[in-house]
Parts: sequence; structure tokens; C-alpha cells
Amino acid sequence: MGPQPGRRAKAAVPAPRTRWTDETLDCLLRDRVAVHPDDPAVDDPPGTRELTGRGPQQWTWSRLDQEVDRLAALLLGHGVRRADTVAMQLPTGVELVQAVLACWRIGAAAMPLSVSLRDRSLTYRALRTGTRLIVTSARIGPLRPAATAVALPCFPVVLAWGPDVPYGAVDLDAAVPAPDEPAAYLAAVRVRPEDRAAVLWTVCDGELPFRHRDLRTGGGTAEEAGPGAVLVNRSALTCPSGLRDVLLPWLRGGCLLTHEPPVAGTATRGSGTSRIPSHG
Repeated sequence: MGPQPGRRAKAAVPAPRTRWTDETLDCLLRDRVAVHPDDPAVDDPPGTRELTGRGPQQWTWSRLDQEVDRLAALLLGHGVRRADTVAMQLPTGVELVQAVLACWRIGAAAMPLSVSLRDRSLTYRALRTGTRLIVTSARIGPLRPAATAVALPCFPVVLAWGPDVPYGAVDLDAAVPAPDEPAAYLAAVRVRPEDRAAVLWTVCDGELPFRHRDLRTGGGTAEEAGPGAVLVNRSALTCPSGLRDVLLPWLRGGCLLTHEPPVAGTATRGSGTSRIPSHG
């Protein structure tokens, strides 16, 4: 039935449109550093020393930016370039956040992996994505992921945190990056919103690629958390919710990102799958 005489038809409400942006995810970090550099940004969960042999840390936004730059320089020094994929097998904490942000700074795709994955599963993912470098830890509970990675031909470069880094891996505590390497690289190479920002995996071992633009336009449940607030991370960064509902709202809001302590018996179980197709 048409509109009645003398009454105006109600205009249809257009569907909300995606808000595109030319900025990358690294711009969010740089914004936070510019606004409140000395505020606390991220910390390790309790129990970090028992899990990895390293004391827990808390970084300000300025310190986080410096550490991201340092790791980005080391990645560049070991051949990582824009559009490459970097694997990371790290426990929840500052160094996993740093590794993801360092990839975003230089235009590489971060591929956080469950700490439960072993030889065949790691090899399968590395070969599927062309990954040749992994950032990991010398120890995660009873596991020795750096030693595992060094023994795999798919990872010619292994960067590792923690005491007793095995022979064949680069000790990230002692490594000295080339000064100003990220700045010089980014002056010649432009990271674009269409570039891949992350590669995650489904329980059926399918790849889930995410572009900078996909993540920047996604909503988050904690987007209102601003400076002075605390955002408790209860999601693994191996899951899409860990990026969209934790990491991105944290970067937008500028609050402190803290992590729940691992529950006994689950710290090394992870949240991914170690099943791979039989033909892989």
C-alpha cells in the first residue's frame, strides 16, 4: 500500500557503511605514543618467571615503541620484508604483543601460533605460508620451543627470548640491531592498508588472513577503555577475537593491557590445533 494522501513517505535508512582509512595498524601505536608516552601500556601476567625463566615486565607506551622498533630492526636484519609472514610461538605477555606490532611496523604479517604445536604442525604452517623465520622462547613451562624450531629445516632463522637460548638460535636479549633500520626501510617502502597484517588458523587448519584494513574497521567490545583503564586479556592472539576484541581496542583506547595468569596445567596447552591433513 502506498503512502496516504497528505503524509510523507518515510525515507529508507541506509545501512551503515564501512569506514575506510588509509592508515595502517602501526599508526594506532604511534598515536598512543604521541599522546601519553609515559603511561603504562602492557605487562606480563603473574607466573612469567616460572613459565619462561624471565622476570615479568611492564612497559610504558614509549618503551613499547622502542622495543617494537628494536625487534623490527632485527627482523629486517634477518631478511624479513613487506608482505613476508613471521611465525611466533610465545606465551601471552609483552613479547608476544611486541612481536605482532614489530611485524605491523614493517609491513610483515604476524602469524601467532599456539605453544602446543610441534614439529609436523609447525612445518605444515611454515610451508603453507612461506614463513622462514620464527620468534619464540627458549622455554615455555616444560617445553623447549626454540630448540624444536632450530631442528626444523623450515625455519632457517630462529629468534629466541630467555635464558639458555640454544645453539643455532639468535639470542634476542643480546642481539644488537642496526641503528635506525626501520626508519630507513620505511622511507623507501610504504606499508599499505591492503597489506596482510596477520595470518591465523582455523581448527581445520585453514588459513585466515587479515589485512590492516580488515582489522582497523572491525569493532571491539572494549573500545571504550581509555587511558587509566585496565583491559584484561582473556583471549589468545591465535584467535580472531584476540586481535579484534583485545589488541585493537587496546591500541585505540590507550589503556593498560594486562593478562590473566595461566591456569595450572593449561599454560602450554594453547588454543590452536596441532592436527594437520594426512597428506601434509
